[in-house]
Order: sequence, then structure tokens, then C-alpha cells
Amino acid sequence: MSETDKILITGAGGKTGLAVCAALIEKGAALRAWVRRDANTAPLRQMGVDDFIVGDLLDFSLAERAMRGIRVVYHIPPNMHPDELRIAENLIRAARSNEVLRFVYHSVLHPQAEEMPHHWQKLRVEERLFTSGVDFTILQPAVYMQNLLGYWQSIERDGVYGIPYSIDAPLSQVDLADVAEAAASVLLEESHSCAIYELCGPEALSAREAAQRLSQYLGKPVEAVEIDRDAWQRKMLAGGMSEYAVNTLLKMFLYYENYGMRGNPNVLRMLLGRNPTTFDEFLSAEIQKLD
Repeated sequence: MSETDKILITGAGGKTGLAVCAALIEKGAALRAWVRRDANTAPLRQMGVDDFIVGDLLDFSLAERAMRGIRVVYHIPPNMHPDELRIAENLIRAARSNEVLRFVYHSVLHPQAEEMPHHWQKLRVEERLFTSGVDFTILQPAVYMQNLLGYWQSIERDGVYGIPYSIDAPLSQVDLADVAEAAASVLLEESHSCAIYELCGPEALSAREAAQRLSQYLGKPVEAVEIDRDAWQRKMLAGGMSEYAVNTLLKMFLYYENYGMRGNPNVLRMLLGRNPTTFDEFLSAEIQKLD
């Protein structure tokens, strides 16, 4: 891949961006990484990335500079951002003016769910892509299995997996490594024009079922517990989370509780050329890392 044939990754310093960058570098791709702050460049430099855009995704002049010499862009939006649509509109406009060949968008499973504002915003971005005149691919991943690791201290120390919604709500999950592998293939291959791909692992598990699996793998009891949402809200606001993000997440929790969220693994199986990672395989690998 030549200097004028790079892939731009926005949100490259986050967990999704780092995973996708690693998968692309493994395949020999040349990258330009857009990060929010200089500090976010360190892990990417360790991977071998040396081309960076640093700053706000709402800065159109930066978007114009970022798109120069880019063949394909992979846009990973910031989590729970009230201006997600405006960010995407800036990037799509810059991609079009710089004749970027394809815009790959990291959306979410079931963006049609209006009751979850961050999902609904992503559907609006998908609409903009349809009318932009820019070739596109849309990836719609389920909840990451890796999200469980945020609860790991409580799980190991107290045997408690506490979530702020029903412990019986079924959620399709996906291994982030599978998402990164699929994204790398989509970015490097030319056969994914105008495609929308749902990315899900093979099971929809409730927290109660996940706790049972954890008990088996850890060799000690783990209990799934529904924590009070009002208490969760106070804790998050006290910890500095924005009111917009907190309210958006509360609506997501309520949606999960009422409906769950299920997807299908067939598309991810097609993209990977193998079966997607199971929750048991994920747990086994993570516990081996901790031993």
C-alpha cells in the first residue's frame, strides 16, 4: 500500500480503534490514526503507527487534512456524544471532497431502536451515508464480551456481577477481536461496497447465565445482581460522567430490561471464514491471561 493509499481510523485511541489498528497492521496495512489527545498516540506508536491527526472530530479543517491521500476511512464514533451526527456529517463531507473511495462506519446492533438515543443517532448517520454519494460499508456490532472485564474486580473479590438492569435480559455479545478481524477484512477488500453487516457472537446470554459460566471457570460462586439505577446514576455523575451520557445509558438499560437485544452470528461467520468466538472461549482465554 502506497503513501497515498492509506486507511484512516478515527477514534483510534479507544479500545475498538486499538484492536482494529492492530488487526490491520498485522495484515501490512498503512494507517493514519485520528486521536483526541497526544497521549493517545503512545500505544499506537508502539504498534508502528507514525501518521497521526490529533484533535477534535468536529474540526472540519482537521477532517479535510485527515482525508488527504486516504483510500478508505473507518469511522469509530466517540461513545455517547451528543454531536455524533454532526461529527459524521463533517467526516462524510471531507471524504467526498477528497475523493475517498469508501466510508466504513462503526455503527451498532439495532440502530433502529429509537428508545436508545445513541442507537438512533447512528441510524441517522447511516441515512446520511445512503444519500452522500460516497461508497460505504456499515458494521453493526453487538455488545462486546470485553465489557465484562469492567466488572472483574467485583467478580473476583466479591463474587458479584452487578448490572443496572434485569439479570435475565438476553443480550447477544461479540468478541472485540472478532470485530477487529472482520473490520480489517472489510477495509482491505473491495467486495463490501454498499453492505450492512450485523456482527454478533453465537449466543444471547443473560447476566444470570454469564454468572453461571463465570462460576464454572473461576471455580467459585459468582452471583448476578441487579443494582439500583438511581444509585448507579448518582455514582456515575459523582465520578464525572456527563449528564447526557448518564441519561443515554439509563435509557439503554431500560431498553435491555424490557426487550433484551438479540442478533444473528451468520454474517460474522461469513466474514471471518470460521465460527465466531463463543462466550466460553472468551472466558477461557481471559482467565488464562490472569493466571
